[in-house]
Amino acid sequence: MAQKKDIARRYDSSAEIYDNRYKDIQDKKYKEIFSRVDISGKKAILDVGCGTGTFLDIISKSQVNGTKLVGIDLSFEMIKIAHEKNPDIDFIVADSDALPLRDVSFSSVFSVTHLQNLPEPEKTLNEMIRISMQETLIAISILRKTWSIEKLNDLISSTNLQVTNQWSADVEDIGIICKK
Repeated sequence: MAQKKDIARRYDSSAEIYDNRYKDIQDKKYKEIFSRVDISGKKAILDVGCGTGTFLDIISKSQVNGTKLVGIDLSFEMIKIAHEKNPDIDFIVADSDALPLRDVSFSSVFSVTHLQNLPEPEKTLNEMIRISMQETLIAISILRKTWSIEKLNDLISSTNLQVTNQWSADVEDIGIICKK
């Protein structure tokens, strides 16, 4: 629990400058993911570790009318900024190891450079699976400097997820697309 409090404090303290500092690299990560997934027709999309909500903001401006968008983050300050940027999206301060969401309720789940920050990433992955509908698209990216694609594959292989795509991006991430 102390490690998670430290994580929340770290992100709380950088929330005001986060978008300016990381905008370009985050935009590249999002483009990499969008080049590999189709979110049209999805009824409910969750961003786990949503930070300031930029990923969901991009989705909200696309052609996904009527899609429920939800973002979860441990940092109160990040969620505060996310809500200020886009009050029409549901942003929740919560621990991704215990998502306060109903089982089988999302058709797409994203986690962009989040799991590598966690002491037990398998807990969050299991929560992402729990809240996913059948045939849900689950997209995960990880900082390449902290994890290898092999480590990410090992984590995925401990589940019932089917890998449909993986990449090592020109940006700092590796990633994997799965289906439940």
